[in-house]
Amino acid sequence: MKLLHTLHRTSLAIAFLMGVGGAPGLAQSQVVHDDYDMNPYYEYDPYYDYDPYLDDRFGYDYDYGYDYDDYVLTDSELRQRIKLNFAMSPFVDDDNVRVSVNRGVATLSGSVEDRSAMIDAQEIAYDSGAWKVRNKLSQRETEERPWADMGDRELKKEIEDELWSSPFVNSDNISVGVRNGVATLYGGVENKGEIADAVENAYEAGAKRVKSRLWVDPDVS
Repeated sequence: MKLLHTLHRTSLAIAFLMGVGGAPGLAQSQVVHDDYDMNPYYEYDPYYDYDPYLDDRFGYDYDYGYDYDDYVLTDSELRQRIKLNFAMSPFVDDDNVRVSVNRGVATLSGSVEDRSAMIDAQEIAYDSGAWKVRNKLSQRETEERPWADMGDRELKKEIEDELWSSPFVNSDNISVGVRNGVATLYGGVENKGEIADAVENAYEAGAKRVKSRLWVDPDVS
C-alpha cells in the first residue's frame, strides 16, 4: 500500500510537469499575498518547463516543491492544482468531488465510491500543497466500517501501532486521541509530507474520520 501511494505521488508530479509546465500567472521576483492578504508567496516569470516540484529556488521538497517557509500557492492556484490532480487520478471521480480552499486549507465535499477513494482524495489534496484537508466526503458504498468493530481505545492503539511501523512518520512526536471512531492527531512534524502520511496511517488503522492538529515544526529533524 505504501509503495503504491509513493508511486502514485511520483506519477502526479511527473504528470503535472508534463501537462501544465508550471504555476499560472506568476511575475518576476515579487513578494505578494493571497486573496485574503494573509499568506505571502514569491512570484516570478516561469520558463516553459517550470514546475515547483523540481525547482530548488523555492526550497526543494520532492512531494510539494517547497519547504516550510518557502513557496506557498495562493488559494486559487491550490484549488486549480487539486482539481487537476483529481482529474488525472484513476482513483477519484472528480465530477462528484467539490473543492474549496481558504488560506491554504482545502475542504473536500461531495461523494466518492468507497473508503479507499476517500483516502486517496484526501492524500491527493495534501500532495497538491494543502496545509490541512477537511474531509466532508460521503461514501456511496458504506459496507466497509472498520471503526465499528473496535472501541475507541482499541482504535487508538491500532493507529499508534500504524504510526510506529511507518518509515515515513516519526511517531515519537505525534499523540493520538479517538472519540466515537474519529481520530485526532497532535504534534509537530518535520514536513508536510509527514502530515499526509500520518493522516493516511490513521485511516488505514480504521478511523472513521481523521482530524489533523499537526504542524510543521522547524526544530524537528
